[in-house]
Amino acid sequence: MTIQAYQTLYESSIAYGMRKTLQAEQSKAEKFNLLASLGRACQDHDDMIADLKHTIESKLQEEVDFAEDAEIGHGEQMDREKKRC
Repeated sequence: MTIQAYQTLYESSIAYGMRKTLQAEQSKAEKFNLLASLGRACQDHDDMIADLKHTIESKLQEEVDFAEDAEIGHGEQMDREKKRC
């Protein structure tokens, strides 16, 4: 009876070890999937940041160009007014 108890205890411990191993593998796979998902989200956000930076730079350049055109137009208008007087 003692040998049978030890045998049952051994089989139970082997089953417990297998369950824990399977749970660890499943947890590991889930964490790898989460890591991949977060990596893709980071890349998407980096792309969005780059696009927004490009948009800001183009808007700033348009603003500078508009200011230069306005200054040139103002200078030409002043020259015409000076010639008229």
